[in-house]
Amino acid sequence: MRNFHYRQCVWVVSPQLVAIVSVSANRTHLIQSTAIMFTTYDSRTKIWSGVKMPGPFNPQANLGHLILNVLERNPSMVAQVSVESGVELTCEELRLRSIRAAQNLTKLGYQQGDMIGFAVRNRENVAPLVYGCFLIGAPVNCVDPDFTVDDMAHMFRISKPTLVMADGDNVETVKRACRDAEINAKIVVVADDADCDGGDISVKDVLQKTENEQFFFPPYLGDSEKLIAAVVCSSGTTGMPKGICLSHAHIIHQSALICNIHMYRTPFAFSSLYWVSGFYQLIQSPFNNCPRYISTRRFSPEALFEIVEKYSITHVFCPPAQIAMILQSPQLGEANLSSIKTFYSAGGPVSPGLRQSLEKQIPSCRTAVGYGTSEIGYIATDAFGFMREGSVGMLATNIEAKLLDDDGNQVDMKEHGVLWFRYPIKPLGYLHNEAATDELLTDDGWVSTGDVGYFDDDSFLFLVDRKKEIIKYKSYQISPAEIEAVIEQLPEVAQACVVGLFDPVMHVDLPTAVVQIRPHCTLVEERVVEHVANKLAEFKHLRGGVFFMDELPTTKSGKLQRYEIRKYAEMRVGKNASKIHPTGG
Repeated sequence: MRNFHYRQCVWVVSPQLVAIVSVSANRTHLIQSTAIMFTTYDSRTKIWSGVKMPGPFNPQANLGHLILNVLERNPSMVAQVSVESGVELTCEELRLRSIRAAQNLTKLGYQQGDMIGFAVRNRENVAPLVYGCFLIGAPVNCVDPDFTVDDMAHMFRISKPTLVMADGDNVETVKRACRDAEINAKIVVVADDADCDGGDISVKDVLQKTENEQFFFPPYLGDSEKLIAAVVCSSGTTGMPKGICLSHAHIIHQSALICNIHMYRTPFAFSSLYWVSGFYQLIQSPFNNCPRYISTRRFSPEALFEIVEKYSITHVFCPPAQIAMILQSPQLGEANLSSIKTFYSAGGPVSPGLRQSLEKQIPSCRTAVGYGTSEIGYIATDAFGFMREGSVGMLATNIEAKLLDDDGNQVDMKEHGVLWFRYPIKPLGYLHNEAATDELLTDDGWVSTGDVGYFDDDSFLFLVDRKKEIIKYKSYQISPAEIEAVIEQLPEVAQACVVGLFDPVMHVDLPTAVVQIRPHCTLVEERVVEHVANKLAEFKHLRGGVFFMDELPTTKSGKLQRYEIRKYAEMRVGKNASKIHPTGG
């Protein structure tokens, strides 16, 4: 049994019981005794485990059927608030629109197995359209509405949607992406102004009344563990983004594990459905009986301040880069953020200093960090009170973890290794990519993350580094190989290596190039930066700058030694800090 101090309380912990004891004036008071998130370690198997607990909903149900059932239980409750327009949807209205979407999509010829793409922001009718897809068994593939044509076409080549939901301001991008991907997808413009045109099918036709909504009963679609509900973007460990398949059962099991529902509120976030944080909020809101606040705006500190004050938002989610922007905003001191109780963050390293600065600026709130992957979802958090500086908390319910060294051997407490996780419902792998799925999953359900970490003596999880090459900038996942290929288009370049350099101010990885120039050639940094900016999306620009080496170090097999190259870039930045270019957001 161990004791942990948290604020004015002591947590007295055994593997099955947590007693929260208030300490004041030399007296102790039992506040709560409950089984909650706690990590145990089996020294024989060298496996860490979260609390084993079945969820309140049956994962064998189909997701759309379950969502309708939950919405029907509390019809008058406000389920969704559009913060720009102020429009509120009750559970009953959301249920009816979801049924209409299912019925009208079926009438239009769409059926189980047809992939439907979403390239939209968080608009009023997005939720019922997604729920309608779940009801007919049509998987959804959510891409970033701000993707370039090339990035969108790449994902569409993988998912091959037959219908795509677009925004009014990106419909031309969506059309060009479909052409480039060589798919003949119909397009629906999902605008809050129902008269907005530009698509092949009107959103009014998809959501119109059918006059037989009351007779709708969701069909049984089959085994929920094998039935794809969504394809979300994941970069895996290397290469261009891939499509990870999430089953109906996986999403139900992941989204319905909140125990103290009366204490939980879906956090407000600017995340579109492209982000796992945005997608799961769409599911968790009905499951946890709480309204979901949505915005079509892109993130800015000023927009967040306005929304929090107007709607008295109590829970907020922001990745660490956005928190850094909030702390640097000149309007922070005048903003009324007193309603915020909890500020959640994930998607990148959240330093203790960042958390302390935020709590100092917003005394009413506490911070909580989490860790997860697209393939599994929610893996660890300190949101339930267990905190240790620098840690991402303890394992979530039903998660198992192990760490492997470079030789594939399991390691023990306080030893670094690559993190592998296992969840009761096995992921379905990458869409149309058997080779990448084999690298991701073992036959007995273990999932590789490529992240390096360790557990301390009390089973707190610490992340150390990413063994994988993917760069994360403001939660965007960037393939170094894509930028390297563009740089190597320049005739002066013999070889290029792109790494991510961590910016402690903005709390993001900055794409940084290290270039080897061909003999008898000259090249300047500005030309490389400009070339990449002209070819790739804004978030892939070389904000870390460009450095030159006479020869890039390689292994005996000829592979770039990225770790050594990154150390060289970090050394060069240390000598000339002005090389970092975080401009442009």
